[in-house]
Amino acid sequence: MITIALVPLDERPVCRTLPALIAAVAGARVCGPPPRALPAKRQPGDADAIAGWLRTTRADAAVVSLETLAHGGLIASRLSQEPVTAALARWRVLGELPQPVHAATVVQRTPDADDAGEEPGYWATSGRALHRYSAALHRTLRDGAAAPDPATVPAAARQDFLRRRHRNHLLNQHALGLAADGTLRTLVIGADDSAVDAVGTAEWQWLRAWAGWLEPRGTVLSHPGADETGAVLVARALAQTADVAPDVAVVCADPAKLSLIAPYEPVPVGVGAMSQLAAAGARPGLAASSTPPDAPAVLVVHPPRPGGADWAVNPPAAPDPGAAAATAVLIERLLTAGKTVAVADCATPNGADPALLAALVERNLLPRLAGYAGWNTAGNTLGSAAAHLTAYLVGTATGTLDRRAHERLLAHRIAEDHAYMSHGRAVIRAELGTDPTRHDEVAPGAGVEERIERLVTARWRQLDPLPGWRVRPGSVALPWGRTFEIDIDVEQQ
Repeated sequence: MITIALVPLDERPVCRTLPALIAAVAGARVCGPPPRALPAKRQPGDADAIAGWLRTTRADAAVVSLETLAHGGLIASRLSQEPVTAALARWRVLGELPQPVHAATVVQRTPDADDAGEEPGYWATSGRALHRYSAALHRTLRDGAAAPDPATVPAAARQDFLRRRHRNHLLNQHALGLAADGTLRTLVIGADDSAVDAVGTAEWQWLRAWAGWLEPRGTVLSHPGADETGAVLVARALAQTADVAPDVAVVCADPAKLSLIAPYEPVPVGVGAMSQLAAAGARPGLAASSTPPDAPAVLVVHPPRPGGADWAVNPPAAPDPGAAAATAVLIERLLTAGKTVAVADCATPNGADPALLAALVERNLLPRLAGYAGWNTAGNTLGSAAAHLTAYLVGTATGTLDRRAHERLLAHRIAEDHAYMSHGRAVIRAELGTDPTRHDEVAPGAGVEERIERLVTARWRQLDPLPGWRVRPGSVALPWGRTFEIDIDVEQQ
């Protein structure tokens, strides 16, 4: 059994549990640092203990979040006052490992919200102003536009924001050096919750340029995303350990829509899909039409829906049955042609398209899929769908495919991405009186988890997407004490 040592981006299920679910599809396992060493939201993990664990753990490959190894987690990387030298000291362990190291780093985000839940305290009053200032700085650099007025952001917030970014950019440059000298077999540079106009997008573009100039010995890939990178790199580790590199075509019912840029991202979804598949260990190709491609496996992209809707903060008024039907018809045609098919639902951020799921259930297509995702940003969705598909193909090629683990992951994503994100979350927030534009806080013992479980279970029974599976009673939890995300599990009946 292949074993992969994982240093996750943080303790959330998508960073810690999803990679293990991906590995299980191919009959492999993931081991991680002791839970006490991991972060707890704004409380950083023990980065020195994590480095020590990594040094003494034997595995076939290591998948490492550089933010966690440097600072103790994703939020810690945004809040930490530690200098570059402290982070680099912890990264030295990477050069000591005998197994190949697949690592990911993140270009810091600039969210468009007055919300300090995951940011320094000044974000509560200056977040939107910093987002606008960041976009204006990028336009000045890229287009020669007039420089923004610094007075639009309090000086202390502005200076801290830019100095933190400078420090993290230096660390990302050093990570490129580790790929250049071969310390890292793979480096993925993720653009976290970005936009076309943003300082982070400028940083990301600089890093992409250096990735080519340095002629690295390790593979460097860059695309939108962050939370999914652990799962993607676990799939890559599986593929490379098994010496399998499956050919996968990217297909859309309307191929022109692969050029659309989804919210929170700086590149078209087609570009992101290709890079995510390559990061997962596949050999991707872009199909010029919706006819079945030559490749034996296909990642179907349900494309972004115009209008600025978002299942978390601005749910769409109604689904688009025409677009959903077109994607479902394409999936059915590909399956009939004998293709192995996974679906990345990028229609609306932060949840799955209920019209697409209804269409797939009506045609009984969900049990025939080799991967599915529809959560958070397009990058998160594309990466986890690519990882699931790659693990499925690796397991098929090596004879280690665990069909129960595969079905469990399909059921898990449907329960979380639709039954909660694009259905139950809006209901529970309305009942709590939550402002959807800001992260809320749920008091322990308030019974919110039980109410969410009833909502998700009722929707699951109504949809009946995968016969024989159900939401496991008592499995719903709020990992960060808020309604934005949940932990959930499924089981066979």
